[in-house]
Amino acid sequence: MAVNPSSSSLTYEVLIAAPPERVWAAIATSEGTRATLFGSSIESTFEPGARVEFRGPGPDGDRTLHVYGFVKSYEPNREFSYEQHPAPAYNEQHESVYCDMTYQLTPVGDRTKLELTCSWSEGNPGYEHAKQEYPASSYMDAIRNFAEGVA
Repeated sequence: MAVNPSSSSLTYEVLIAAPPERVWAAIATSEGTRATLFGSSIESTFEPGARVEFRGPGPDGDRTLHVYGFVKSYEPNREFSYEQHPAPAYNEQHESVYCDMTYQLTPVGDRTKLELTCSWSEGNPGYEHAKQEYPASSYMDAIRNFAEGVA
């Protein structure tokens, strides 16, 4: 994990024993996100500017909105970037609280390097949580396991 001291950004890297297509499936398909993000499915047209939503089991039923945002870039098997906001049910200031999420995939022989950069808006409480929890969290492991066929 790299921490940029001049901003609220964190970068995580993991080498995955799978081709980029499998890693991409873990982060940009409903099947993959259900396996890696607590049963939530990603929904979007994936066009730049389009809305992206993560919906899954929660207090409002099976299609609870957990996170929403807007696609910044989408290049299959290479890069996916979006602005992510907590759902209104989780934060009343959801429109001003966000995190730019950027996934970059790079082939390395028969493996794929996944780099995830998260850049939080000023005062976003998610930054401190991620700084402490992500290195030990199961999210990057879940992506690896899904892509490698372990999940």
